[in-house]
Amino acid sequence: MYERLAQFSRSLHHHADVALDGGEETIEVSVPASAAASWYEKVRNTLDYQEEHLLRRNAIERILRRYRGGGETPERMARELLKELVWAKYLPNKTIPLSLAKSLSVLLEKYEPLFGAVAQQKADRERMEMWLLDVVATEIEDTLAPPVSDEALASFMYEDMRPRVEWDAALGVSEDAKDLRLYTAIHRTLLKNNTATLRFRLLTLYYPAWAGVNTPAALSEQLAANIVPIISTIEGEIFHPLTDRLSRMIRRKAGMFRVVRDAVLHAKDPSAILSDPAALDDAVKEALHHRTEDFRVRLRRTTVRAVLFLFLTKMLLALVLEVPYDLFIVQDASWYPLLVNITFHPIFLAFIVLTLSIPEKQNAEDYQAAVRAIAIGAPHQLLAVRMKRETRSAWWHVFLALYGVLFILVYGAIGAVLHQFGFHALSIGLFLFFLSLVTFFGIRIRSSVKDIVASDARNGFIGTVFDIVLLPIVRAGAWLSIRVAKINVFIYFFDFIIEAPLKVAIEFVESWLTFVREKKEEI
Repeated sequence: MYERLAQFSRSLHHHADVALDGGEETIEVSVPASAAASWYEKVRNTLDYQEEHLLRRNAIERILRRYRGGGETPERMARELLKELVWAKYLPNKTIPLSLAKSLSVLLEKYEPLFGAVAQQKADRERMEMWLLDVVATEIEDTLAPPVSDEALASFMYEDMRPRVEWDAALGVSEDAKDLRLYTAIHRTLLKNNTATLRFRLLTLYYPAWAGVNTPAALSEQLAANIVPIISTIEGEIFHPLTDRLSRMIRRKAGMFRVVRDAVLHAKDPSAILSDPAALDDAVKEALHHRTEDFRVRLRRTTVRAVLFLFLTKMLLALVLEVPYDLFIVQDASWYPLLVNITFHPIFLAFIVLTLSIPEKQNAEDYQAAVRAIAIGAPHQLLAVRMKRETRSAWWHVFLALYGVLFILVYGAIGAVLHQFGFHALSIGLFLFFLSLVTFFGIRIRSSVKDIVASDARNGFIGTVFDIVLLPIVRAGAWLSIRVAKINVFIYFFDFIIEAPLKVAIEFVESWLTFVREKKEEI
């Protein structure tokens, strides 16, 4: 019998969720208000690509940031937070008990000493306030939907992978540090936790008693007194180079453990897969098939969202920059470069992503072999991880120089071709800017296949040449993406110009409809 799988199966079936009392009053919102708020969230999320499971957590953070900026009390913040989440359909209507606001207000109250301590800091105060907002938003999300199944899966993968990771002694990493790197890497890759979520995970790893509403007062005082070094320590762990390397090395392994969970939870006969290798193989194959189909659906949905966002962005930039530049600076409205600049990049992005292929037969065999090894704790090459000390050969500086030359040649060649087709300096600059971003995001979206494919696909000669040519463009796109994310004008416009007035308008409509309903009942 696969005892390891049996223990994991038992841990998966202890789910938790928001407790409801059948006779308790719940939060109820009007249909028009909910329609307006949910429409706003859909539009905003289209402009800010995030993993779907993080959307509600991100909405919680935005709402808290807005109310904290207005100096609201924890009690009011908790009530309004739940109401807005129901408005936006992140929580079901007529289901969430009003008493939940009391629990959330207690949770928010325990963070007040920490915010107070941060407010007294002269340096990096705004950054530390955002850090705390990340943490409290994640804890609220966990309160609304406790991640019991996810944590059970993370623990299972941690215990299985811990002896499989081989650390080079030359790295000089202590046993505690190894465990912490693996813990962080698993939560980043397996559960797809972003930086904000990891901050809460590591805070509660260091201080387990902090989670929940029954936090000791002494612990709150301790955290407030040491908030600066605590933040510094946790940030150092999240962004540690070894954590990043390990995350990349276990990404494909994480997909295998997700399939293990699916196989255990959705098997027609759970007892059979815990004792029969053939039944386990069949369950893994079926679970992987469903994962692959879901991946294709998400890939198409993500591509459509990205293409629409890119097309709208290019249209706006054309109207704001290129058309005025053509009319008043160049004084020659050339529509061909403008049309190419609007249409090429969305089409190129769709081409990069949608030409992805998955070797399903070979992948199923790889997954079956790896899961059998997981089930009995046996070694397997697809599960092995070797953390070696990185060394740079004498050729490294030569390759770096060649890369610089390649960078100039690739961008110079593209610019020269565009110039021959009548592109001026601005249109060439915008074309190269978006080409870099689109190529990077396309490759990043395409690389998500690592979540369901166990082995790297082999590149042929053409593929290798293509990769070499794209390398400078991808690297430039990666650099630009970090800068562009910080100056996302569209998100700033939505968060600070539209959201607050919109929520006030929705509140007005909600109050008016309540008033009309009450008067109608009096008749």
